[in-house]
This record gives sequence, structure tokens and C-alpha cells, in this order.
Amino acid sequence: MSVSVNEAGEAGRLILDTADRLLREQCSKELVDAAEAGTWPEALWQTLMDTGLPWAAAPERLGGAGLELADALALLRLVGSHAAPVPLAETLVAAALLGEDPAVTALPEGPVSIALPNADDTFKARSDGAVWQLEGAIADVPFATVAESIVVVVDAPDGLVLLRVEPSKVVIQAAVSIAGEPVADLEFGGIELPSDRATKVRSLHTLEQFLALMALTRALMTAGGMQSLLDLSVGYALERKQFGRPIAQFQAVQQQLAVLAGEAAAAIRAADAGLEALAEALSGDGLEGRFEAAVRAAGVAKSRAGEAAGRGAEIAHQVHGAMGFTYEHRLHHRTRRLWAWRDQYGSESYWQSRFGRQLCAAGADALWDELTRPL
Repeated sequence: MSVSVNEAGEAGRLILDTADRLLREQCSKELVDAAEAGTWPEALWQTLMDTGLPWAAAPERLGGAGLELADALALLRLVGSHAAPVPLAETLVAAALLGEDPAVTALPEGPVSIALPNADDTFKARSDGAVWQLEGAIADVPFATVAESIVVVVDAPDGLVLLRVEPSKVVIQAAVSIAGEPVADLEFGGIELPSDRATKVRSLHTLEQFLALMALTRALMTAGGMQSLLDLSVGYALERKQFGRPIAQFQAVQQQLAVLAGEAAAAIRAADAGLEALAEALSGDGLEGRFEAAVRAAGVAKSRAGEAAGRGAEIAHQVHGAMGFTYEHRLHHRTRRLWAWRDQYGSESYWQSRFGRQLCAAGADALWDELTRPL
């Protein structure tokens, strides 16, 4: 049985407070620097595992906390706020969706990477009922080089299927994102998997819905990162003195900070709306209209958060001046991640083009209702 953070009351707040404390204590600048240099933060990940945070949305029978997925995803704001260099989003989502199947008796151990193919990938999967065969490639898979299990999302004739693949069976072309986080191109080369490595997804029905879910994870991480940018910028403006007074007292700086606060608030509110729509879609009877609303809300959140990231990072660096461009300052840990997350799981142009096509197809009469739809 799943419970929401609101229903869990003190227990739900305790999970978020615990995560915030752990990440604040352990995500030091030195740890993030080391992770970007290629050192896996084993101690940090082990601490997260010990507290059960990667399995917060998994059922209790599998060792999870049994939270609703939409509520557990609130943890991802903390990933953005503290620039945590771990695949908490991927592991949390994979555990939740795998745990939907009563036949699953154990979750993947260690960090998980999710390989979600898009239209540009050459990936193909087919099954004869007993064996799955995987061919082609999937590009730009986050954290694939450090994952102990890769979950490949397959659009099968009867719905979405998750295939659990051992990284050793895949050719991994390693790279790093602008944030210094690992990404990789995966080449499958005709590998075969037994059918017991496949799990049917019950709560999502299409690749676009899965893409929207992952886009929402990045919107939430961006929202947390934007709040951190605001906190860092305000703190620096209060400390940095020019002409005998803090630069926060200059009207031009105040104006920039006000714009940054507005962008952070917009990203946070859009991410909240995405979570609310996801919770609605995953509850009740799962009407298709609810899923479409959730996809739209996730896309809006990702698009708006991406715009906020661009403008917010610019302002934060302007406020910090030359200090903000030094490697010794921690500002770049946030801004580079915001830039990287902006492109993952659909950029602003991708989601805005999708909405534009939908509006054109709906006709002029539907335009005003859509423009005035509350978040």
C-alpha cells in the first residue's frame, strides 16, 4: 500500500528532513569536485542506501517506505539544492515502477541508470516470449558508467516494459556532461535477456508518459537548484562590500535579485504543479485525460524550469562577479548542473513545440481556455 507524504504526516516530513540533513552534511564542495573528477561518492551513496531514500516509493514488501511516487519525488529538489552527484532520481523511479509488479521479489542493488530511447536512437527490442533481444544504441544515458544496473525502457505491443540489464553486457561509450556528471552512449549488439528480466509497467502506458516523468525529475532538481542559486546570491550580496556598504544595498543589485527570486518561484511553482498532476494521474481510475494533463504539466514544468535556469544562472554569476567564475567557489556546481538538466529529457523547444502542435490541432476556440488554464 502506498501513502502520501501528507497522509504519512510526521513520517513524511521526517524523510525529507533526514534527506536534507544528510545531503547538507555530506555534499561538500570537496566531494562534488572529486565526483566530477571521476571518483564515485561511495560513502554518500551508502548513507542514502542505509536510510532507504532511493527506495522511498517502493512497496514495503521490497524494503521501501511505500510513499506515493509523486510525493517521494519531492526528494529530488534536495538533489538540486545540494548538487548531489548521484542518480537518486533514476534509482527512485526504477524502484517505484519495478515494485508495482507483484512478481518482483527484489529490487536492483546499488545505483540504477535508466536508458530511455528517443526517436533519434537506433535501439530496437523484440521478444519471442522466452527471450528478449536488444539491438542498436541509446545515446546520452545519465550515470550509466557508475550504475550497477541499467533499466531499459521498451515500448512493447502490450505496453511499457522495463528490462534489467547488467552493465557488463553492454558496450558503454563513456562521457561527461557539462556538469561533470557521467553520461554514456550504450550499444547493445544483439544481447539476449531471459523473460524474467522484464517487468511490465502498470502505472504508465506510453514512452511519452515515461519521458514526461523523467522530465519532471529534472524540473524538480532544477527548482531546488534555483532556490540554492537564490540563497547563495543573496548571501554573497549581503557579505560583499563595495564603497563601504554591502552590494545588496545597491538598487541595481536588488533588482537583479528580485528577478532571480521571481525565476526561482516560477520554477518551484511549475514543478509543484507537475507533481500535483502526476499524483492525480496515478490515483483513481487512471483516465487517459488525467495522463495527458500530467504529461502537459510535466512538460510545462520542464520548459519553465529550463527558462528559469538560463536566466537565473546569468544573474547569479553577475551578482557574484569574478568570484563566481572561479573553480574554488561552489556556485558553478549549481549553474553547470542547471545547464545540463535543461537539455535532459526534452529541452524547452521540444516541449513548447509539442504544446504548439496540440494548440494548433485543437483550433482557435480552445486557445483561450488553454492559455488561462491554472497551474
